[in-house]
Amino acid sequence: MQVFTFFCVESDGSVPRFDVTPCADDSAARARALELLDMHHRCDFVEVWRGSQRVFDVMPLRAVAA
Repeated sequence: MQVFTFFCVESDGSVPRFDVTPCADDSAARARALELLDMHHRCDFVEVWRGSQRVFDVMPLRAVAA
């Protein structure tokens, strides 16, 4: 397991919440980020970090579909 940190970024650039979760791999981390976006509708996207490395950003599916 790897530990990932998820930062929920709002439209003004603020990060009012974050989550630290162990995940098996990047795919599991992406799924966790989508869960967070589903729970926190004010988040524009989630930054996913592994340690001090920014791995990727996850956009909400509603934004991708629009």
